[in-house]
Amino acid sequence: MNGFFNISNAELMVMEKLWEQEDSIKQSQLLALFEADGKTWKRQTLNTFLSRLEDKGLVRRANRVVEAVCSRDEYSYTQVKAAIDCLYGGQLSDFMIAFAQNSKITEKNRKELLRILENS
Repeated sequence: MNGFFNISNAELMVMEKLWEQEDSIKQSQLLALFEADGKTWKRQTLNTFLSRLEDKGLVRRANRVVEAVCSRDEYSYTQVKAAIDCLYGGQLSDFMIAFAQNSKITEKNRKELLRILENS
């Protein structure tokens, strides 16, 4: 999985539902999960979102069964890495400096970051 994935809020909602599943899921079951949450999407609406996600390489479909190709963590890492590559020339240290200067970091988070840096 490479690069930045530009997905809509609705597509992200679909991915979130897929990530909640332990395995693949039938499209009809996925639609039922959205209906249970009050989403009144038609079958074709969900199919459109799934088609877009499949084109982007984030889902796999076969015989009306769908599954996420990557985990939530893999997706998040890819998005953050693409942003750091684009905005900071791939320099994680530059990103961390900018982030730390503009954010409040708790003592617990500071210690965790130091532990990670010391072990990498």
